[in-house]
Amino acid sequence: MGRWLSDNVFASQDWDSVTLVDTVEASTGLVEALSRYPAGVATAAVTEGGADGIPLSEVRDLTSGVPTDLGREYAVVCFAVPPRILPPLAARVVPQLAGTSQVLVSAQGMQAPLEALGAVAGERPVIGMHALFDVGSRQLEGQAVYVVPAGDPHPNAHRWLVELVRGLGGTVKFGTAAKHDLSMTYVQALAHQALLGFAGAVVSSGLDLHDDVWAARTPLFETLFGLAVRVLDEAQQPTVAAIQTVLDGPGASEALRRAAEAVAADVAAGAAAGGAGGAVAGAGAGAATGDPGPVEARIAAIRERFSGALFDTVRGTAAAAVVAAQSKRLQLAHHQRTGQLVGIRPLGRADAIRVGRIVEVDPVEVTIDEVLVGRRGRAALLDGAGAQNAARLGLGGKVRRTVFSLGHVDLVVGDDLDRELSAWLAYLRRDVRFLVPESVAGSGVAEVVAPVPGIGHSELVSEVVRTGQRSVVVRVEVRVDRDVDDMVEQLRRRVADAFRWPRGLSLPLVTPTDRVTYLGPAGTFSEVAAAHLAADLGMPSARLVPVDSFDEVLGSVAAGGVAVMPISSSSSGLVTRSADALLRYAGDLTAGGVVDVAVRIDAYIREDHRLDELHGAPVYSHPQALAQCSAFIRRWGLVPSPCASTADALRTVSESSRPAVALAGEGRGEGLHLKVAEREVDDLSGSITRFLIVGQPGCFGDLVGGSAPTLRSIYLAESLAQVAAVLGATVGEPGFDEVLSDSAGRALWVTSRTLGDTGMRSLGDAGVRSLGRAPWSPRTPVVRVEV
Repeated sequence: MGRWLSDNVFASQDWDSVTLVDTVEASTGLVEALSRYPAGVATAAVTEGGADGIPLSEVRDLTSGVPTDLGREYAVVCFAVPPRILPPLAARVVPQLAGTSQVLVSAQGMQAPLEALGAVAGERPVIGMHALFDVGSRQLEGQAVYVVPAGDPHPNAHRWLVELVRGLGGTVKFGTAAKHDLSMTYVQALAHQALLGFAGAVVSSGLDLHDDVWAARTPLFETLFGLAVRVLDEAQQPTVAAIQTVLDGPGASEALRRAAEAVAADVAAGAAAGGAGGAVAGAGAGAATGDPGPVEARIAAIRERFSGALFDTVRGTAAAAVVAAQSKRLQLAHHQRTGQLVGIRPLGRADAIRVGRIVEVDPVEVTIDEVLVGRRGRAALLDGAGAQNAARLGLGGKVRRTVFSLGHVDLVVGDDLDRELSAWLAYLRRDVRFLVPESVAGSGVAEVVAPVPGIGHSELVSEVVRTGQRSVVVRVEVRVDRDVDDMVEQLRRRVADAFRWPRGLSLPLVTPTDRVTYLGPAGTFSEVAAAHLAADLGMPSARLVPVDSFDEVLGSVAAGGVAVMPISSSSSGLVTRSADALLRYAGDLTAGGVVDVAVRIDAYIREDHRLDELHGAPVYSHPQALAQCSAFIRRWGLVPSPCASTADALRTVSESSRPAVALAGEGRGEGLHLKVAEREVDDLSGSITRFLIVGQPGCFGDLVGGSAPTLRSIYLAESLAQVAAVLGATVGEPGFDEVLSDSAGRALWVTSRTLGDTGMRSLGDAGVRSLGRAPWSPRTPVVRVEV
């Protein structure tokens, strides 16, 4: 207790010095502490003995270095020593303290220690304290301390100690030394004797303690026998014996004897009244007359000595103790039923753990199938995804069935087990590529990845900025019990949730529409753009209508709808077919904004296939997607098989009995029993396609949620020369221009200029088509035209 008080009570406060003196060598610390620091400093020096106490011959050695005058104005010295060495130790130390110092004693019995200290303390106050718990407690919070104040002429000398205990969450019980010792005679001495007698009767019963007694235990017996074993613990043996000496052990024995004799007489009387029924019949011998038997009467008489509130409090505490005694077995049974992994740790072996699934629990033992193999830091689990990873690490073996005694192990589950596995298991490295908006730093991606459960370490490997996006490679260490591919998918989803891609901006619709048209079929990136537009315009229930040609897309606009058309790509520039359809369209048309879609192509296979088993298999997709993934196709030796759309490719692979691969956009395989075999397999992964939002003139309102500088005038021309002619007529007017062209010379001109009369005449003369003024941001490669 001396060391516990030093570490958990005194050292927790802002003293100038806290010195623990528990060896001869440590006594010099007491000398230094009490002679070095200025006046007004409190020092706690705690001395404790070993199991047999400090021999009297060593007391002189322990204090040999203490000077004859400690010379400090204020110090606190707390003695926590075996009773027989307290008088000579106190006689050596206390007289050398300054008269303003205080003396504490921590003891099981108070009268004798306080008398011994009082004899040498002079005017110094002497305070008694008894921690009503053992050193197994980790903190003072919720615990009680019995304090015996110094009394006159220092009635308030203990105030600092009370504030200290309460400040650490403890409670304080006050009393005189005599009242303390009388209370402890029953609380400790009598309780220990009762438990010793109980344990002695059980072990002398002639029954096998393991098979006949412990295996047949009830919750009440389990709790009482557990408490008795605590008293029998070898480490507690000197303390239990000393308590009988420093307190009134004989008085406790006499009280216990009288109580036992009274109970025995009642039991005998009940047995006699019940005849052959014995004690059980005797307990209810008065049932025929309605009067309680002698045992019941004894129980009722004892119960009546309690106040109602105290009885309920003690009963609740006992119920909690009974539940706690069974908690380990209950937890084991629960985890056996759920089949969860558990850790089993031998008592006193913090560095050892067994991990497995519980297969059987009986009253005395637990059996598990062990799945943890390998040494700490390099281990693996022969379970689930860990089994395959164990083979990669060269860790073989079979699941081993092991039996443990319940009394010799602790159960490790939940977060505690996860921390142990993180320390024991090996990790597999994987470089993972993420595509994020250009404004996101690679270090930010690494920070998002780092705290994911199952990731032991992550570091940024590289980052490359492309138009509108950043390609980031992060090296992660995946804990070996996790499926590496699943972890990579989890990391991608986490990063995708953390960083939202800009999706463009649209002018609001003056009159809402019930449909958005796009170039089909369904399952293409055009459908993704249409869905984004419907959501951004507040039309989540709008129908997304696929059509077969751009002419049909524009025809739906003439009927009063809105549509999306791909206009540019960050990898290939102007989309020729779309630009050609817009130039040929004879009706009125206006642009309402843009939608940006990240074009990422993933490789899909059936859930029961592996990519490395599919060399030479057909790969299905739209011809453009096949062309964009040529490097992936060559690497795996796949046979290109064009089809109408990526959606058709997915259905073909899902329904085919032959191994095959489908190339399609991100997240398109749900519900088809397909899985992603490899992500972002296109040659220039992560390109961005910009879709133009088009509708009839007057269908779009004013800009909301953007700034005026984001508005641009959008024009289409048959040739770059036409754009150059218009720009030549507006020389001298400030502005920002972007021009995209295709191989045939068609050009898309996006400008911040507002053309005057001269510019508009030049526009008409050049045959350039105006698509109005709409939100636009520079997110695709541009070609500058020098004028």
